[in-house]
Amino acid sequence: MGGNKVTRTELHIDLRRSGATSKIEALKARLVEEMQNDCTASSLIDGLREYHRRRPPPDGVDGLEDKLRAAARENEILDALEQKEMFAKLLAKWSLYASAQEIFLHLLSLAVHEFRMSIQPLLGQLDRQSYNELVTKKIVFPLIEEVGTGVLSLDFLVTMGLYYWLAEQCFVRWHA
Repeated sequence: MGGNKVTRTELHIDLRRSGATSKIEALKARLVEEMQNDCTASSLIDGLREYHRRRPPPDGVDGLEDKLRAAARENEILDALEQKEMFAKLLAKWSLYASAQEIFLHLLSLAVHEFRMSIQPLLGQLDRQSYNELVTKKIVFPLIEEVGTGVLSLDFLVTMGLYYWLAEQCFVRWHA
């Protein structure tokens, strides 16, 4: 009776990434066509427009700087503002193309989803290091991996800038 015995803990299938990668690749291929044909978008797609609207903060802590202060992360404000601006510039540059807007919509929604499902429930229990590691593991690495390389790519600073941009818009936070 040879063969491998596979238990439930040994088998892990990440369906999100396998489907999302092909979606991102298809959108990137469409983006190349849009660029080659000089086909630009006249406005933001509805889903992305929702992320541009600043949400009212449910806890009264409004904006990136106040959120960092509320979590005793004042020493991160300068880097956070710079990285947020890096992402904002990238988003503005690529928002000329409908497919790029769809890529960013996918990335933003994935980041918010991971925050709500994996990080937000633990806010009162996480120390700074654990929070940072969770954001890196659940948001930064997966977003960079999904986008991949080519016509549009992300690095670590820009991806953290995306997270800070979401904090500015009141989608994510550090404090309980």
